[in-house]
Amino acid sequence: MDHLEPPAFTEPPSLPHQQPGSAAGDSLPQLRDRRREKPLLSCTFCRSRKVRCDRQLPCKTCTNRGIGLSCTYELGGSRKGKSKVSVGDRIQQLEELVRSLVGQQQQQTPAAHPDGLIRDVSEHSFQGSPTASPQSVPTTPLASVDEDALVPAQRNASMSRSRDRAGSPAPSEPGSMRLHSHGVGASYVGSVHWAAVLDSISELRDHYEEEEEARMLGTSDHVPLQSPGPRLLYEPVQATKAHLLASIPARPVVDRMVARYFNAEGVVPGILHSGHFLREYEKFWQEPAAMPCIWIGLLFSVMCVATLYQQSIEDPADPETPERVRVFREQTLHSLVLGQYTRGGEYVLETMINYLICESFMSQDTEIGLWLVQGIIVQLALSQGYHREPQKFPSISPFAGEMRRRVWAIIVQMDLRLSSQMALPCVLKLQQYDTAEPRNLLDTDFDDTTVELPPSRPETEVTPVLYSLAKSRVDKMMGLVNDVINDIQEHPYTEIMELDRKLQEAEASLPPIFRWQPLSQSFMVAPQVVMHRVLLQLAIQRLTIWLHRKYLAPPYTQPRYQYSRSVCVQAAIKILEFQQIVMEETQGDGLLYPARWARWMLLSSRPRAVFLLGVSILCYYIQLAKSRPDVSLDQATGAKIHNLLRNAYPLWLHSATVSREARRAIDHLSLMLGLQEQDSGTPLTGSATATPQGTDMSLDQFTWDAYEECIASFPATTAFGGEFLGPSLPGPSSATSISTADLLSMNLNTPESGGWMDRGAFRP
Repeated sequence: MDHLEPPAFTEPPSLPHQQPGSAAGDSLPQLRDRRREKPLLSCTFCRSRKVRCDRQLPCKTCTNRGIGLSCTYELGGSRKGKSKVSVGDRIQQLEELVRSLVGQQQQQTPAAHPDGLIRDVSEHSFQGSPTASPQSVPTTPLASVDEDALVPAQRNASMSRSRDRAGSPAPSEPGSMRLHSHGVGASYVGSVHWAAVLDSISELRDHYEEEEEARMLGTSDHVPLQSPGPRLLYEPVQATKAHLLASIPARPVVDRMVARYFNAEGVVPGILHSGHFLREYEKFWQEPAAMPCIWIGLLFSVMCVATLYQQSIEDPADPETPERVRVFREQTLHSLVLGQYTRGGEYVLETMINYLICESFMSQDTEIGLWLVQGIIVQLALSQGYHREPQKFPSISPFAGEMRRRVWAIIVQMDLRLSSQMALPCVLKLQQYDTAEPRNLLDTDFDDTTVELPPSRPETEVTPVLYSLAKSRVDKMMGLVNDVINDIQEHPYTEIMELDRKLQEAEASLPPIFRWQPLSQSFMVAPQVVMHRVLLQLAIQRLTIWLHRKYLAPPYTQPRYQYSRSVCVQAAIKILEFQQIVMEETQGDGLLYPARWARWMLLSSRPRAVFLLGVSILCYYIQLAKSRPDVSLDQATGAKIHNLLRNAYPLWLHSATVSREARRAIDHLSLMLGLQEQDSGTPLTGSATATPQGTDMSLDQFTWDAYEECIASFPATTAFGGEFLGPSLPGPSSATSISTADLLSMNLNTPESGGWMDRGAFRP
């Protein structure tokens, strides 16, 4: 394909052909026949969007939007009507452009500095203001421009490639910034967020950004109207204490919910001491009006969490459960406001943590408001000294000190997880607190009369705190990794490898009961413990991707980065394998059915982010393998990726009716798998995924038969397989098709936990 140059570099259009025998002879054209060609000075994208173009290559607008590789200029000539081009055709055109640039660059010798380093294209680029004239644009031919410099997301990376060759560190990646029209403002996510990974596929970003913005600002056919974020930030409070007390159900009903709360250890953090709470609970029923509003809010939050948990294991689902959850949540926040929660005090943090758990699991998409509420919790905890070790203050009793440690541990974990979901810096830093880990104790081991705490139980004994202790060891690494990837300063590759080594050590330090073992060796292990192993595995795989995702990019194809590329792709593969284990084994006859709350949890926004990250990494790597001759993908790995994405497709298709994030994942999976439409012309949204607007979604509504039916409807050979993995890509019935049976003997050397407060399951 011929390369294109900006119009400023082209020759003026030739004069129109003269008619024989014209009066003017051969020297001058007839003016009435002369068609004036209006020069096209803007790039194709800026002209179509009617935005200002600085006429560089790539232009600033395309660079900021992450589509610099697609920045092209049309030569002079009459403009034709805009024809609709399919996304597949645009990607094919992009691939041909990349191959052409690679071939042309290989035939040329790059100019070098006296120091031997290749001169970056930015030194040749036009450095004037956006309003500079086209004549000031340099006349460097497009074919001589460094290919990596054409990718705006890698502009810093292309400069760092030369520095890396000299042993210098690489700069931090800038992440992804979206500027929304219609007064919506801007949104930013870090470079390790799944959306930023998908935005690296520049042609897809342009297409889906335009499509999504039009869809969200137009009719809301799929997403029901709901609150803009956590209700605490928006809910007007007009209730009184009398109204709160009047809305509490009868005691037998509340008794069952309280019992469910303290037994539903898979969803509930260990922030309340069961014995102490039950004593307060008895006081409440003796004289309800004497209890403070905040404690009443704590009771409502307990009922809300317990009802959410019940919803996750109900089969079939009770249609009244969502309404009960809504009422309990509203009353919780009313109690917080009436109790003036910003002043702090007893029960405030525990109530707000329970409230945030409810909001998190009720949220269908990543919500910045959750992060803001977590920030409020952190500031309240700091103002009350939870970040300092209680043993240093004699006025704090042993019981109160231990409960403060438990609460603080949960606050730190939630801060890390919500920040990681947003791919933004954590509010808390390791050097800002010295509170010790809570001890591995049962609630029966101590109470508010304890003078001296007993020693911690061995880690071979499972207590309500043990899983939190295991998570805290992974969380320490999460904090270190999060600081590095969000740091605007440069970090050498040796530091990345050192963090990778520490991550492996953190996995080795997990309590033996929570270290991953294949399912074939876990038949005698409690299902909730196996689920905790999966969640810890997900967390470590996510951190592995955070550390090494940057080195998937084109500027890092040197052999020294092969380890990073390999472990990053393998971590993404493991994430989807664990997703499949959970979805299959939590069915009625599965090994993990008693822990089926995890199946419901996958549909909430926070745990879902780790699976979106895995999907995004694999889609990004597929696109690299298609467009870069120096990125290899063997057929066996390609077949495994293909089957994992195929199996993940129906799960995201199911959530797409209520989640923007899931809809975006479906858009990319459809494209990568060649499933935009079936041969019959009907979309792949059959009855298995048709959900009425406003319906509360739970995976129980999505039957396993419908899942398998959707899988069976996929074409055996897709564009994904035939295009770059070869014609022998296996179909659904191939021996390489992934199933739980294939995973029973799987050993993983890199565990991880994308999940969170999970320590068991209440069986009704």
